[in-house]
Amino acid sequence: MSARWRLALLQAAAPVLSIAFGGLVASGIIVAIGKNPLDVYGLMLRFSLTRTDSLAAILLKATPLIFAGLAVALAFRAGVWNIGVEGQYYVGAFAAAFVGFSVRGVPAVVHLPLAVAVGGAAGALWAFVPIALKLRRGAHEVITTIMMNYIAAAVVLYLLADVFRDPTQIGTPRVRTPLFADSARLPPLGPALAWLGFDVPAHSALNWFLPVGVVLCAVAAYLLVRTRFGYEVRAVAFNPDAAEAAGISLDRVRFTMFLASGAIAGLVGLSDILGFFGYFDIDFPKGLGFLGISVALLARNHPLGVVPAALLFGLLDRGAQGVQVFAGVPREVITILQAVIILAIVVGYELVTRYVRVQRKLEAERALAPGEPAPLPGSG
Repeated sequence: MSARWRLALLQAAAPVLSIAFGGLVASGIIVAIGKNPLDVYGLMLRFSLTRTDSLAAILLKATPLIFAGLAVALAFRAGVWNIGVEGQYYVGAFAAAFVGFSVRGVPAVVHLPLAVAVGGAAGALWAFVPIALKLRRGAHEVITTIMMNYIAAAVVLYLLADVFRDPTQIGTPRVRTPLFADSARLPPLGPALAWLGFDVPAHSALNWFLPVGVVLCAVAAYLLVRTRFGYEVRAVAFNPDAAEAAGISLDRVRFTMFLASGAIAGLVGLSDILGFFGYFDIDFPKGLGFLGISVALLARNHPLGVVPAALLFGLLDRGAQGVQVFAGVPREVITILQAVIILAIVVGYELVTRYVRVQRKLEAERALAPGEPAPLPGSG
C-alpha cells in the first residue's frame, strides 16, 4: 500500500475509531448502572431506524445541525474561529420571525424567500463586528464572538419581551411574537417523500430546509475544491505566509469566509420557526451553535462530511429518547457518548496530523538524500 493511500485510510479511520471508543466508554457506564450495553445499543438502533416517525425525527433534528456545522466549518477552513454561530443564528431567527409576522398581503413566493434572506443577512451582519475587529484592530475572534453571543441573547430577549411581544399573550406566561402569516411558513417535505415511497407521519415537521442544507453543503464543497477562490482559501489556511507571498489577500479571504459563515449561521433556526413553531418565543431552541462545532469537528470541516455528522447526532438524540423510555437508561449516558466521541476525534485527528507531518518530512529527507550537492572545489 502506497504512503498516500495509507494516510487517507488513517484519516478515514479516525472518526470511526472515535465513535467506537465513545461507545466503549458509554458501555462502561451502562454496565455500572446494571444494564447490558449490547441490549441498550440494539434497542437504540431498532427504535431509531425501524420506525418511520423516528427516521423523520432524526432528519428533522439533523436539519439545523447541517446548517450549524457548515457555518462553523466554513470559518474554520479559512483559519478563523467562529464561536459565535450561537448568537448569529439567534439573531437570524428573530430577524426572519420579524419578517414572518410583520409582512402581510404578499404571496408565499415573495414572503418566504424574503424571510430566509433577512435571516441570513442578519447572521452575516452579526458576524461582521468580530471579523472587522480582528482584521482592523487585531482582536481575537474567539473572544469577540463569545461576547457577541451574550449580546445577541440580551438584545433578542429585550425585543421579544418588551417590543414585539404578541399583545394577545400579555397577562399570560407566554412570551412570544405574533403568529407568522401562512405565506412565510415552510412547506412540509412529507408529501414529496410519500411520492418517493417514504411515508412520513402527518404530525412530522420535516420540511424543505433539509434538502436546502444538503445542497448548500454540496455547493460549498464544489466552491472550495473546484474554484480559484477555494484554492485561495486552502492556501490561506495551510500556509498564510506563502499565500500572502503569492499575492493572495489574507484579509479578503478571511473576511469573505467569515461573513459566509455568519450568513449560513443565520439560517440555522429557520427550520424550527418557519417549519414547525410559526412564531418565535422565549423557549426557542438554544445550543445549536455550539453543537455545530461538534458536527464540524466530526466532519473534519469538510462540507460534505457535515451531512453524515449531523445525521449521527440526530440518531444519537433520537436513540437517547428510546433507551430512556424503554430501557430505563438516562439520556445523559448518550450525552456522555457524544462528548467522548468529540474528545476522541480531536485527539485522533491531532495524532493523524502529527503522523502525516512526520511521514512527509521523512519522504522529503529520502528524496533529498540521493541528490545531495557535491562539495565545492578546494573545500576538501
